[in-house]
Amino acid sequence: MKQQLLCILAVFAAITSATTLPLYGQKAKDRTITINTESGSNMYVDGSQVTAPAKIKIPKHATVNVRVEKVGFVTEIRNYENNGITIIPKTDFIQLTKDEAYENSFVTNLANQDIDIRPSRSADESWILLNRIVTGSFDVIAIMDKSTGYMATAWSAKSFNSGVVRTRLIVKTSNTDPLEYKAKLVSEIAPPGTSVNADESFRRWDRILRTYENVVPDLQSRLGVN
Repeated sequence: MKQQLLCILAVFAAITSATTLPLYGQKAKDRTITINTESGSNMYVDGSQVTAPAKIKIPKHATVNVRVEKVGFVTEIRNYENNGITIIPKTDFIQLTKDEAYENSFVTNLANQDIDIRPSRSADESWILLNRIVTGSFDVIAIMDKSTGYMATAWSAKSFNSGVVRTRLIVKTSNTDPLEYKAKLVSEIAPPGTSVNADESFRRWDRILRTYENVVPDLQSRLGVN
């Protein structure tokens, strides 16, 4: 009976030991991987640009960072960790995804720049028309002060696969005689999932969403420009 119990305990110990051992995909040793990507892309290995296809040596217990960029596509970042657990393939092809924010926007010198607006109407008429034009494109006006001639919309945010784009319009009186406004269409972008109020995560973007492409031209044409 005692011998039988010892046998059972030995089998149990062997099973427990086997289940707690790490499952190695391959033995850790220096490995080489050849990485290719789409034509027209820029590939960086640990921050240094290389030509694709790139043959990369990964020392054992080391990690290599590969970043691929292409205009109009989402940047792809991969880390190849040679730790003896993760399998390092001999070859890899990095496929890029089209950038939705890029496809729904256009590059313009109107982004983040003060644009002069010279109304041909009176101050009261211009202010009423200004309100009408702005609310036609933005749902919420955060600040409106007719006495100082200042107006600012709330941030309008839209999420894409490459990031979050936020847009707002700021209009201020730059001169009263003759009447002049300065309008700025502020366009910024941040990584995916960023809150619209996380100011520190956003950076100026030299593109404007097509939703707002007519805002400044409408202000210029409908208010009247000299």
